[in-house]
Amino acid sequence: MISRLEDFFRREPYNTEFASRAWAHPGLDVLGAAALLYAIWSGNGLLVGLLAIFFATSRIAWYYRTKVWRSLSLSLRVSPRRVFPDKPVELRIQLANHNRLPLPWLRLELHLARRVEAPELTMQMSPFDVVLLLPFSLGAHGRVERRIQLQVPQRGLQRIGPVAAHVSDPLGLEDSRHELPGETDFLCYPCMHDIHAEIREAMPLGERRGRSFLDEQSQYLGPRPYQPTDPLRRIDWRQSARRGDLFVRTYETVATAQTAIFLDPTTARQPWDGIDPEILEDTVEITASLANHLIARGQAVGLYVTGIFSEAAGRRPFSMRARPRGGPQQLGRILAALAQLRPPGLFRNLPLILMEELPSLDYQVQIIAIAPYLTKDLQFALMRAARNHRTFFLQTGPAREGDVAPPPRVRRLRVTPLA
Repeated sequence: MISRLEDFFRREPYNTEFASRAWAHPGLDVLGAAALLYAIWSGNGLLVGLLAIFFATSRIAWYYRTKVWRSLSLSLRVSPRRVFPDKPVELRIQLANHNRLPLPWLRLELHLARRVEAPELTMQMSPFDVVLLLPFSLGAHGRVERRIQLQVPQRGLQRIGPVAAHVSDPLGLEDSRHELPGETDFLCYPCMHDIHAEIREAMPLGERRGRSFLDEQSQYLGPRPYQPTDPLRRIDWRQSARRGDLFVRTYETVATAQTAIFLDPTTARQPWDGIDPEILEDTVEITASLANHLIARGQAVGLYVTGIFSEAAGRRPFSMRARPRGGPQQLGRILAALAQLRPPGLFRNLPLILMEELPSLDYQVQIIAIAPYLTKDLQFALMRAARNHRTFFLQTGPAREGDVAPPPRVRRLRVTPLA
């Protein structure tokens, strides 16, 4: 039901004309044809001339309403596609007319997400988005390009589109609205801050290179010729058979420490409390800042969270279970997931995800659970994780009397912003 209402308001925003004017009424064409036949029969030259002008303008308006708009081509480009809040984004609108007739009166109706702002332009508000009306004028086989500066104060996947064209004939007698193919989007990352966290940054026993699990944690780089010191388990038998010599698989260097972040975006203590947007944004910003802090110090960081909504998943929530990796690419994946994060509902899935992932985590991986509040289910899952892993708990919501205390072997993580 909500999606139907959203489509309705997108098709018909406020303060926009949709009905054709009197020139397009079919009854007037029939009446005008009868009057023209009578004028010709009676020999009234003045009336014949006036009716001829009427039919000419009516046909021109009809042609512009039904045919000319099909010769329009639209292109939307956003640069850059990944930004941080309050950073400018340039939207390039390229419009081309492939018809021999000019389009002197043309308006583009561009739908934007409600969070998107255009400081230099005036936008109309609708229940689900904002509408930007842009006037254009195109000649025969003409092209025009316009650049608009956009800003987004909050994180999220920001859609640009759909786009509709309001086409008027040269005399301005009739205005018709038509949908044009062309949509794009860009991603706004969450805010990150410089922080200090009391967490281990090196393995106490050094790096272990004897277990095959470390290969699964690393990124595959490619084959290279076999050397006598290489373990036999790394031999790439397919490449060796193809090239006629022994080749081994190579991986990127394993970071000095590995951290798995488990995030719970549910902000409600009770089902009837709803969603607290301030606590949610604080939780997301702290998680992004912590991941950036650890990756900048050479750690391999993984993120486990549910409640991510993306266009690739059809706007349905899905879980992200990214194993610990290092490097800027991993940070980009984490920030992209946090940018599209929403509360998945009233049920907390973090304890279930933590219990499912514990058997696959190496014992040197340290675990950080981030949640607005600590529940009994999460307390039990942290107690199980603390048996074999160094475990931390970071609470992002306000503390209250009667809250559940972390298990004895789980440490509270303190994150302090740097001046």
